[in-house]
Amino acid sequence: MSRHYQVINVGSHVNPPGTMWTDYAPAGYRENAPRLSAKQFPDGEYEILVVEGVEHRMMAAQLGLPREPFFARKFTDGYLAGRDPKARIEAQDEDHIDAEILLHPGFPEMLPKDRKIRYGMMYAFNSWLGEFCSYAPDRLIGIGEISMWDTELAVAEAKRIHELGLRGVLIPAVPGYCGAWSSPADHPYMSEFYEPIWRALENYNLVMVIHADAAAATPGLSTYTAAGVGGINLIINKTLPAEAIASMIVGKVFENHPKLKLICSETGVGWMAHLVSWMDVLQREQPVMYRHLKRPMVDYFHEHVFGSFLWDNCGILNKDLIGVDNIMWCNDFPHSYGPWPHSKRQIDKDLAGLNPEERHKILAGNAARVFNL
Repeated sequence: MSRHYQVINVGSHVNPPGTMWTDYAPAGYRENAPRLSAKQFPDGEYEILVVEGVEHRMMAAQLGLPREPFFARKFTDGYLAGRDPKARIEAQDEDHIDAEILLHPGFPEMLPKDRKIRYGMMYAFNSWLGEFCSYAPDRLIGIGEISMWDTELAVAEAKRIHELGLRGVLIPAVPGYCGAWSSPADHPYMSEFYEPIWRALENYNLVMVIHADAAAATPGLSTYTAAGVGGINLIINKTLPAEAIASMIVGKVFENHPKLKLICSETGVGWMAHLVSWMDVLQREQPVMYRHLKRPMVDYFHEHVFGSFLWDNCGILNKDLIGVDNIMWCNDFPHSYGPWPHSKRQIDKDLAGLNPEERHKILAGNAARVFNL
C-alpha cells in the first residue's frame, strides 16, 4: 500500500556513532579510517576522531545540543534519533513529518588528503546509512556519497548505493576544491569525464544532491570552525550551487541526460529567482553564447533543478518565477537551529497565503515526484 505524503523534509541529517568509520570500513581501509579516541582538554575530556593525525571534535549544535559550549563531549550526545532509526521515526511523528531526505552529519570537517581514505569513509557511511534507512525505506530516504574523482569507483558505488536502497548521491557544489564536506572533484561538470557517472545515475534513478555546506574558495576561508570564518560561510553557502547549475545547463548535461535531477538541499531558493531571470536575459541578449542549446535555459532549470528551503520569504514571494514545482521544504533536523519539533508552526508562517495545491507541492508533492516515492 502506497503512503500518502503530506510533509517531506528535504534536508536533514544523521549523526552516526564515532565508531562507524572503522566498524563499516571495507576490507583494506580500516587501518587508516577515522578512529575514535578520547583526549583531555582544559575544560575536560572529549571524544575525538583522528584521521591522518588530525584530531576532530563534534560540534554540539549538529547533535541538537545548545550552541554553547561549541563542542559536544561525545559523538553519541544529543538526540538518539540522529543514529537510531526507530527513534528517528518517533521524532518524525512528533513533528508531523512523513519522510526525510537524509544527508551526512555535516561535521566534523574530516578532509583527509589521501583519497583512498576518503573512498573508505564514503563506503563506510553508505553501508551504515543503507542499514539505517532499511528500517523504514518509505520514510528514511538516504543520500549516499561517491568518488567524483574516479569514474570507475563512482559507477561501482552508485550501483551499490542503489542496491542498498539509497535514493541519491551527494556531489560537490564547486568541483576543483574541497570545502567543508565536499567530495574531491577534478573537472568542471561540463567535462566529458563525468559521462560514465551521469549514465549510471540515470540508470539507477539516483538524484544528485548538493548540500549547503560548501565553503568559500578563498584560502583561509574554507572552514566553519576558525574564529570569524564560519559566520562568513553561513552567509554565502546558499548560493554556491549556481556554478553547478549553470555548468550542467550550458554544458548540455541535462540536455543529454534527460532523466537527471539535481536538488540543492537546504540552500534556500530565493537566489534561484535571480538565476532564472538572468539566464533568460542572457539568452535573449547574448544568444551566440547559448546557440548550441536546443531549448531555453530556463526550461532545463524547471525540468531538472530543485531547491529546499528553511526561512526563505524571498523564495516564496518569487515562487512563480522560480517555479512552484521546483521548490521543496526542509527543517535541518537534528541541528539545533531548526524548528523541530514545531515545524508545523514554521510551515504555517512561511507558506501563509499559498493555495492548497501550491502548499502540497512544496511540502511533499515535488519531493515525492523527484524521488519516485
